[in-house]
Amino acid sequence: MNAFSPYSGVSPTLVPDAALDDSSAMHDGARSVSGAITLLAGIFTSFTVSLVGEMPVGELFLMMATGWIFVHCALKQTWPGPLLRRGLFWVLLVCQAIALGAYVASDFYRGSSTHDMLRGWARMVFLVIDITAVAYLFGRSPRNLLLLIFGLQIGSAVQGLFFGALFGDLWKFGIGIPITYAAFALAGAAGPLATMIAGGVMCLVNFAMDFRSVGASCMLIAAFTVVQSLPRRLRAWVIPVGGVLALLAISLIYSSSQKETGGERADRSNIERSAMMQAAAEAFMTSPLIGHGSWFSNTHVIDNFMMIRDASAKEANVGGFAGLNDDDDPVAIHSQILVTLAEGGIFGSTFFVLFLGAILWALYDQIMVQAWRPTSAVRLLVLIFALTNVFASPFSGAHRVYIALAAGLILLISAERDESQNHELTS
Repeated sequence: MNAFSPYSGVSPTLVPDAALDDSSAMHDGARSVSGAITLLAGIFTSFTVSLVGEMPVGELFLMMATGWIFVHCALKQTWPGPLLRRGLFWVLLVCQAIALGAYVASDFYRGSSTHDMLRGWARMVFLVIDITAVAYLFGRSPRNLLLLIFGLQIGSAVQGLFFGALFGDLWKFGIGIPITYAAFALAGAAGPLATMIAGGVMCLVNFAMDFRSVGASCMLIAAFTVVQSLPRRLRAWVIPVGGVLALLAISLIYSSSQKETGGERADRSNIERSAMMQAAAEAFMTSPLIGHGSWFSNTHVIDNFMMIRDASAKEANVGGFAGLNDDDDPVAIHSQILVTLAEGGIFGSTFFVLFLGAILWALYDQIMVQAWRPTSAVRLLVLIFALTNVFASPFSGAHRVYIALAAGLILLISAERDESQNHELTS
C-alpha cells in the first residue's frame, strides 16, 4: 500500500520516522521547531484578530503547521507524523466534513445571511486545520502536549493580568485554570498522594472563588487518582463507590460555598445556561434533519432563548439580563453538541457525537486500564474539561483550539494503547 495512504500499515510509534529526516541532529531540530510552534500557538490563543469573526492568533501558528504538512506531502508523498496516519484521525476529519456539508445545506435552505454563513463555515474549516496541526505536532513529540497546555495557561494568565479579565473576574477568566493546572503538574511530580491532596485543595479553592465546574473537576480527579493507584482488578468495584462519594463531597462543598458567597451570581449563570440548552434542544426538535442555519440568523431561535431566559429570571427573582431586542451583540449558545444539532441538524453534530464518544473512551482507558503516571492528573483535566465543554461551552474562537487539544490527546492515548498491546504480544 502507498505510504501516502492514511491507512498504510505503519507502526504508530510516537517518535518521528527515520525516513522524514536525514540525521538525529535534524530530528532534534525538527522537534525543537515543532515545540516552539506549539508553545506559541498556545500562548497566543487568548488573543484575537478580527477577520470574519474573532480569530485566535494562536490559530495562525497552527495554520503554519498545517501548511507545512501539505508541503511535505507534496514533496515526499508521505504523511509527516504517525498520528496523521491513524484511522481515528481520518474518521474525525470525515465526520467534520459531513458536518460542514450539513451546515452548507442548512444555510442555503434557511437563507442565512452571507456573514453568518461565512462565520459558520469558517468555524468548521478552522477546526479541521487545528486538529490536523495538533495531531502533527503531538506526533512529532509527545512533549508538545504539555507545551500546548503550558502555552494556553500562560496566554490566559497574561490576558487576564495585563489586559483585563472578562466581567472583571480574574480568577474565572484569567488565572484560575492556570493555577489549577500548575497545582496538578507539581503534585504529579510528587506522587499520587500529593495529587489526591492537590485535588481536594483545588476543589475548595475553586468553589470558594465561585468556579464550580473546575472545583467539581478537581474533586473528580482526586477520586480518579485513588482508582488509578489500585490494581486493575479492583478498579471496576471501586469506581461506583468513589464516584458517589466524590459527588457527595462536591454537593456539600457547593452548598457551603453558596452560603458564604451568596447564590445570585450562580443563579444567573444557571438560568442563562439552562435557557440556552432549552432553546437549542427545542430548535433541534422542530427541525432535526435540516437545522436552523449558522448562528440562527434567519430563524427565531435566539428570540426564543431570550424569552425563556426572561421568564426563568422573573420566576427566580433574578435581574440584570437584557430583554428581547435589547442586546445587539451576537449570542453564542454554550453547548457545542446542542448548537451543532440546532444549527446543522443531526448531521451537523456528526463530529461532536464521535468526539464525545472518544472522550469517554479515553477517560475509561486512563482511569480503568492505565497505571498512574506523573502527568495523569493533567491528562484527566484536559479530558474532563473537554467533556464539560461539549455540553456547556460555545463552539467558537479559542474553544476550537481546546477541542483540538483534547482530540490530539485522544490520538496520543490511542497510539500508546496500540504500542502497549503490540509490546505485550511480542514480549
